[in-house]
Amino acid sequence: MQITAVLTAWVVLAAVLAASGVGKLRHPEGATEAFTALRVPAALSRPWMVRAHPWAEPLLAAGLLTLPHPATLVAAALTLALLTAYLLVVWRVVASGEEVTCSCFGSVGAGTVDGWTVARNALLVLVGGLVVVDAVLGGSAPARFADLGPGWWWVAGLAVTAAMTYLVVRPARSPEEPAAEPAPVLRLPVPDARVRLEERGELVPLAALADGRPQLLLLLSPGCGPCRMLSGRLADWDREVPTVGFRVAHAVSFAAVRDSLPEWKPFFVQDVDGSVGDAFGDPARPWAVLLGTDGRLASAPAQGFTGIVRLVEDLRTEVEAATAAEGARPAPETPDNRAPATGPAQSQAGTR
Repeated sequence: MQITAVLTAWVVLAAVLAASGVGKLRHPEGATEAFTALRVPAALSRPWMVRAHPWAEPLLAAGLLTLPHPATLVAAALTLALLTAYLLVVWRVVASGEEVTCSCFGSVGAGTVDGWTVARNALLVLVGGLVVVDAVLGGSAPARFADLGPGWWWVAGLAVTAAMTYLVVRPARSPEEPAAEPAPVLRLPVPDARVRLEERGELVPLAALADGRPQLLLLLSPGCGPCRMLSGRLADWDREVPTVGFRVAHAVSFAAVRDSLPEWKPFFVQDVDGSVGDAFGDPARPWAVLLGTDGRLASAPAQGFTGIVRLVEDLRTEVEAATAAEGARPAPETPDNRAPATGPAQSQAGTR
C-alpha cells in the first residue's frame, strides 16, 4: 500500500475519534441524549455503557496511534465495529423519516440526522476498513511513521491544516472583550393560532393559555428520543416551578394521549390543524417558548433537549431567587410582634 495514504487514514480516524470523545466528555448529558434520540437498543444502552461510551473513543484513538502490530489490529477492528454500528443506527433513523436532532459529537455541535449524516458515517466506515486491511497486512501507525523516513513533514502539514480549519470555523471573540450579554428578548405577540383544551371542546387562542400565569409551550413528537426524555420530566417541572404552567402541543388525538402518552395527559393541548407549529415556522422537535400573560412571548425559543432543560433551569432559578427575596423581607409590624416600648415611662414604672 502507498504509505502516505494509509498513514493518513490512521491519523484521520484517530483525530475524529478523539474529537468526538472529548466533545462528549465536555457535554456528558449529550451521550444520554444521543442514545435516546437514535433509539439505540436497550441491550446496548445500559447506564454503564452510556457513561463509558465517551471514554471509549479517545482510548481507541490512542490505541490506533500507539499500539504496534498485532495489538493494533484489535484497536482497528473495534473501531470499525463502532463506526459500522454508528452507520446502521443513523441509517435506520433516516430511513424511518423521523426528524431527530443529535449531539453526536457532544459539545462540538448538534445537528439533524439526515442523508449527510449517513454519508459522513459511511465515509468513516470506508476509512476504518482501510485501516483494518492495513493492520491485517502487518501495518500499524507507529510502523508507518517509521517508514516515512525524512518525508514525515506532510504529517505536520496535515496537523496544521486541521488546526487552521478549527480556528476558522470556531465561533471566536477577542480575549480582551468580556462575554457578550444575552440579547434582550424581543417581546413579539403570541401568534394567532388555536388549540383545543379538551376533547370535543372549542378551539381557543394560543395566547389564552397564559391567562393567569406564564405557560411554557413545548412542541414535542411521540417518536422523538429527546422528546421522550423531556416528557418524563414534565411532572417534576410542574411541581418545582409552580409559577409557570407547562403545555404540550401536538396534532395527535386525546384518545391517543390517554392510551400511549400518559406523561402528556395533564399538559396536552391539541394542535388540530397544525397551526401552532406553522405559526412558529414548523421548527424541529423538541422546541419550546414561554408565553407571557400579556399576550407576548416571554422568552427566546429553546431548541433541543439541552436548550429546553437550560430554559427550565433558568425559570427555576428565578423562582428560587424570588422566594429567597420574599423570605428576607421584614414581616409587617403587628400588635403581637411590636417591640416593647423603652423610655422614661417604662423606667419609672419599673421603679414603682
